[in-house]
Amino acid sequence: MTSFNITWSEIFLAVHTTAALACMMRVLYKQKNIGSTFAWLIILFLFPLFGTIAYILIGEPRLGAARAKRTGEMNRFYQGFADQYLEGVYLDIADKVKPHYYGISKVAARATGLGATQSNAMALLSTTDDIIGAMLADIEAAEHSCMLAFYIIDPQGRIKTLLEAVIRAAQRGVDCAILADAVGSSGFFDSGWVERLKEAGVEVESALPVGLWRTLFTRSDLRNHRKILVIDGKTGYTGSFNLADPKFFKKDAGVGQWVDVMMRCTGPMVLEMSAVFFADLAVEDDENLQGIQKYLTEHQDRIPQLLPEKMKQGSIVAQVIPSAPEQGEHVIYETIISAVHAATRRVTITTPYFVPDEPLLTALTVAAKRGVDVTLIVPEKVDSLLVRYASRAYYPMLLASGVKIAAFKGGLLHAKTMTIDEDYALFGTVNMDMRSFFLNLEISLAIYDRDMANQIYALQQQYLADSECISVRTWQQRSKWWGLVENVVRLVSPLL
Repeated sequence: MTSFNITWSEIFLAVHTTAALACMMRVLYKQKNIGSTFAWLIILFLFPLFGTIAYILIGEPRLGAARAKRTGEMNRFYQGFADQYLEGVYLDIADKVKPHYYGISKVAARATGLGATQSNAMALLSTTDDIIGAMLADIEAAEHSCMLAFYIIDPQGRIKTLLEAVIRAAQRGVDCAILADAVGSSGFFDSGWVERLKEAGVEVESALPVGLWRTLFTRSDLRNHRKILVIDGKTGYTGSFNLADPKFFKKDAGVGQWVDVMMRCTGPMVLEMSAVFFADLAVEDDENLQGIQKYLTEHQDRIPQLLPEKMKQGSIVAQVIPSAPEQGEHVIYETIISAVHAATRRVTITTPYFVPDEPLLTALTVAAKRGVDVTLIVPEKVDSLLVRYASRAYYPMLLASGVKIAAFKGGLLHAKTMTIDEDYALFGTVNMDMRSFFLNLEISLAIYDRDMANQIYALQQQYLADSECISVRTWQQRSKWWGLVENVVRLVSPLL
């Protein structure tokens, strides 16, 4: 009679192999992006134990059933609001923009319910002094509400002054609320500022809180990367600027001061920015959802003053594009790809993190090959070593196709901008990487206006003047080892 002596190591190996194979099957079934699929399969094959644990924790964009339910309720609420108050405004812009841009606007509107509006005004703010100065002035002048949602709040330097202004606004009866990402603003939540703000009457909430128990049900690395300030429902800000003073923020990272840009907006589009803020606050928990619905009901008397016909401020046609994994569609990614393919003369991009997938890489290289002037401006140094190597792995293909690449030397260029030809721009919080496209909660402005697009392009040219262009010859003269390192990191770039 044969006896079987099964050791604990053999049991572990069998269980481990089964788990790894199960994860591989799930990757093949669930992952829609080919790059992500291959990256996960490589990790699971080479590092089965680590890969299995990693995929269970961060392999799929899980935000939880309860949040999904609340998101559905808020989406229905805002769709009803848009149908009642904004439908005519959306239809009116069809003859205000070029047909191909109107088609691109419909890509976003289909996913978000938010279309392009007219009669908006914008002011481009490109220095920290201008950004903080304008925000302070509007907070100090707030009469009804002051709503802030930021990925990072770092209460140092001039940000202390701004938070003090929010406290004063709350003390004079203004409804104030702050939504800060739980991970990006962890230092803020560990400081004494949260208690001070709450004592003054400011509602402070953490977005996407993390914890060991939550990790079992929701993915912990999905973050709310938006930056929004809305005053009285009439003035809105968004862009790349976190509430962080560049003189203090990550000053020992060795990348220089962060260089950011914001847009101050007035007009009907601010209604859409308000909708994004309220939805983000409401989906965090059931109490927030009920509170937001009650707040909006109680303040319906303000709505007539916020309707588009009352908010005409200028002549700019613009569209607010919120993107999030729970939308089910990759709206900002599809908008960017569509815009690059629509370009006939030039595409200029500034981004701190550039890790494209194959469709975006193809769109940029083919645009350059058909004679479009494609320029990519990235910081010389970034605060992520893996992103730095992954990004550089794409340079040979871009340079060979005629794409111009410039390394900004004036600090960590954090501005996220894209201009197409002379009359279209994308502006906001979205990096050119897979995390911004598919995982994080982001916000972008699509701007269908020649003057504003040219203002953004002029700012891009200022960045370009402080940059060093990378030539094919210079890149080829580097040590071959660097290319090997970069191409190895590139294998997992879809997950960065």
